[in-house]
Amino acid sequence: MRPFVAVSAVLAAVLLSATALGQETVTPEQQGARQREAEASEDPLKQRQAEKVDRPDLWSDEPGGIDLYGSARLRYRKAGGETVFGDGGSRIGLDANWQYRPQSWLHGRVEAGFNLLDAFDRVFSPGSRGASDSALLTSRLYYAGVETPNLIASFGKIWSTYYQVTAFTDLFDSTGGSASGTYNAQTDGGPTGTGRADSALQTRLTVDWLPGSLQFKPFDMNVQLQYDRKVPNVEGARYGLALGMSAVFKTKDDTEVGFAYNYADVRDENAPAVVASGIDGDDHALAIASRRISDRWYLASTVARLLNHETTDQKRYIDAWGWELYGRYRLFGKLWVTGGWNWLQPDRGQPLAGQYRVKYGVLGLRYSIKEFRRLIFLEARYDKSRNADGTPIGDSAAFGIRWDFD
Repeated sequence: MRPFVAVSAVLAAVLLSATALGQETVTPEQQGARQREAEASEDPLKQRQAEKVDRPDLWSDEPGGIDLYGSARLRYRKAGGETVFGDGGSRIGLDANWQYRPQSWLHGRVEAGFNLLDAFDRVFSPGSRGASDSALLTSRLYYAGVETPNLIASFGKIWSTYYQVTAFTDLFDSTGGSASGTYNAQTDGGPTGTGRADSALQTRLTVDWLPGSLQFKPFDMNVQLQYDRKVPNVEGARYGLALGMSAVFKTKDDTEVGFAYNYADVRDENAPAVVASGIDGDDHALAIASRRISDRWYLASTVARLLNHETTDQKRYIDAWGWELYGRYRLFGKLWVTGGWNWLQPDRGQPLAGQYRVKYGVLGLRYSIKEFRRLIFLEARYDKSRNADGTPIGDSAAFGIRWDFD
């Protein structure tokens, strides 16, 4: 796994060196690229952090109110000789902001995922691959907090501090996010706090400490706390204190480097159920990522070290290294080509890991109707992954649409 670390470090160094002497002048194309990436972000609070730095005039004059929003994400997927037409992360929600004094806000958000097409599939094709037991509506986010020009403090189910970094490569339209530990142990990352963290107290601070001559923007420092959450897939086991921290450094030429660490104390590590699950210590997840944003292209890499954090398909905990790469290039006009891979390899000497591994590459096309908020996509996944018993996963392909509205 050391080559993965070296490649990611070299990528970060090259991207930073390319921008060290950059100019502060922002071109219309550069501003458009920033706005495009911010609007496509899964995390609305990260979008607000970016707006405060890049467009402070718009942010400070923003009126309060309640907004209804949604995103229909439908896809037709073929895998293993079967086809599925269903939802791929569709959601609807309410976002509220109230300015209680100049440049100080109270905010809140409630967001639910919906699986209408999956429900229809269960009715009309109960034996198909798509006929899962997924609920018609699921809770994705619910949080409230306070916001000032340099600080956002929130509590609830919220995108994690860890995701501020691993989101760099979680950008495929139908797959991805399999090797960073974000959505660990077959969950949304809620219990351990690396994905959509459950019952988390979180602060996000924007700091302008670096010398202007280095061409850095104000950087983000994020801290998160959780307590007494269930350990996924282990009956009766719970975490004690869980702590998440991350920092994202940005240059004025749109290069970013992020560092994230998440820790969760496993209570009673010697309990029979805990030992049988493969857990042999506390939960640790470390991620280092870098990315470069441009009007015509985007390139990002994430390397992760995971201890007692990720599981096999048989829900057995493993120690592993993960590596994700994502790239995008504008061919012409609104047509983009996308590509990259996810690779997660368990450490040697872990009997419960069996032959489990994640190893797939992705190649796709994306036609942007309205930047990345409304688009059509086609993706092919070339998969060499294996289950713990050695069963191959097999290749797959997906065609779909994303249509955001607000």
